[in-house]
Amino acid sequence: MAEAKKPTATAKPAAQPAATQVESAVTVGKETVETVVKAGAEVAAKGVEKAVAMGQEHVAAAVKAGGEAFKTYEDVVTYNKDNVDAIVKANNIMVKGVQDINKVLFAMAQKNMEEGVDLTKKMFGCKSVDDVVKLQSDLMKTNYTKALDESRKISDMAAKLAEEVSAPLADRLTVAVEKVTKPLAA
Repeated sequence: MAEAKKPTATAKPAAQPAATQVESAVTVGKETVETVVKAGAEVAAKGVEKAVAMGQEHVAAAVKAGGEAFKTYEDVVTYNKDNVDAIVKANNIMVKGVQDINKVLFAMAQKNMEEGVDLTKKMFGCKSVDDVVKLQSDLMKTNYTKALDESRKISDMAAKLAEEVSAPLADRLTVAVEKVTKPLAA
């Protein structure tokens, strides 16, 4: 049995180097884990710093863009309000102009009725067919000249009205063209 003890004694020294190897492996593993953890922490810290910096940049950009968008929104609201005001102004001019033209047309129609009544009285006062024919011939010449004058008057009024109505709208068109071309020129 003494021999059996010997192998145990030799086993003991063999076990010690195995234990040392395990301890060395544990130490190396521990150092590796610490290095990985440290490197990971550094990478994570750098990532967090970078994320915070990017976040700050994005927040700053969003605030700036928000301010610009709000300014742009105010500009759009003002621009559209001015457009609506121009349309309302043009509409008011149009309504007044149409009323004026209708007054002139009504006055012309009333005058034509009165002249028609006068003509009827004159026709009843004619003594012969030649007098009636002469009266109608004179009336045709007068009515033709009067129709030309009245249509010219109405055309002039309509042209002036169209010019007055288009003025506020043309002004807004000029502003729109300036708004579009100004950024392009810069």
